[in-house]
Amino acid sequence: MSKKRAARPKSKRTERREAERDAVKLAEARIRLASLEAGGSPERPIEVTSASIVEPHAASLGCAACGGTTRVEEHAAVTLPDSSGVPRSLRVARTRCARCGVQRQIYFRLGTTLAN
Repeated sequence: MSKKRAARPKSKRTERREAERDAVKLAEARIRLASLEAGGSPERPIEVTSASIVEPHAASLGCAACGGTTRVEEHAAVTLPDSSGVPRSLRVARTRCARCGVQRQIYFRLGTTLAN
């Protein structure tokens, strides 16, 4: 008969490394999810009524990876082709997280909203 050894508890280093790997996987998944939301790509820009709203809105979104506060590093007007190849003007806010340093581009389209 073979005797089974009792499982040894994981060392603190092993537990810490597993937690770090899990945190990285979670951050990557959150970034992928943010790219599918409104503003995450040129195909899905956020509608705004004025260019002056772009920076405050981008800064208020928070970091996609850790949820920390973000800082808008650049706000630029760009012309990109849409899915049918027709060029359209968009605003791009490039943000960086103050906590983890992750950079993100958030896309906006200037438009008008109808009054009620």
